[in-house]
Amino acid sequence: MRLPRTFKAAFNWLRTLFQNLYFWGGLGGLLLLGIAGYVLVDAVIMPSYTRHGVAVRVPDVEDRSFEEAKKLVTDRNLKVRRRVGRYNPDVEQEAVVDQNPPPNSDVKPGRRVYLTVNAGELPRVDVPNLNGISVREAKSRVSSLGLEVGTVEPDSVPSPYPNTITRQEPEPGDSLKEGATVDLWYSTGLGADAVQVPSVLGRTVEEAQRLLLQRELRSVVVDPRTSESTQDESPVDTSETRRFVRRQGHPPNTEVQAGTEIRLFTTDDSTQVPAPDTTTQDSSVVPN
Repeated sequence: MRLPRTFKAAFNWLRTLFQNLYFWGGLGGLLLLGIAGYVLVDAVIMPSYTRHGVAVRVPDVEDRSFEEAKKLVTDRNLKVRRRVGRYNPDVEQEAVVDQNPPPNSDVKPGRRVYLTVNAGELPRVDVPNLNGISVREAKSRVSSLGLEVGTVEPDSVPSPYPNTITRQEPEPGDSLKEGATVDLWYSTGLGADAVQVPSVLGRTVEEAQRLLLQRELRSVVVDPRTSESTQDESPVDTSETRRFVRRQGHPPNTEVQAGTEIRLFTTDDSTQVPAPDTTTQDSSVVPN
């Protein structure tokens, strides 16, 4: 059988190539060059780059100051990264409380060693609003934030809800360091005395609250801009603009028990409120 002319030409070319000594010499040279390159990379370049077989022992620097620990680590050709841990009052400030890799580990030169130090000060927490909740729940909230419950005393101003918080010190929103003390006052219920409700119409919310407190009365501020009422025994501005009392829940001169809550309906338009009764100044208590 005769081969096609193309196959025959290719066969003759390959036979001539394999009989050429220069071809075999070049192929052998490339093979030797490849072997030499592999040996060079594996035995010289890679060990130098990865420092194969070279190890440094990580020193034990826990309980040392950060500066002292840093020097010990860098003296062994290792790098240092500082981390801040949670404050521990039983450990000196800036003392190393943990390290990674652990002490006496064998690592390569230049490895990073992470040192966790004791923070320089106690974390701060915001005081929650405890007014209106039970004494037990208030104590639980204070403790859960890392704060201490200080004195817990009955409030001198009565309130209609017994065993609920009426005042606190510091005020809600104040920032305290963990471990600080929060004092609480609670209600023992309505008072035994009857008091006369003063006229607070036309007065600012702050003035009205102050006058009611003088009569041992509580206040609930009703702001039409919100769906909620605000109960507070201390004068507090309800917004950036001054608000005035346009109506009060109990009419002036009504006799109620001490501690009763007086609802204050407010507006920011002073033209919608009557002139304040300037004769309402001092508190008066009417005995039962």
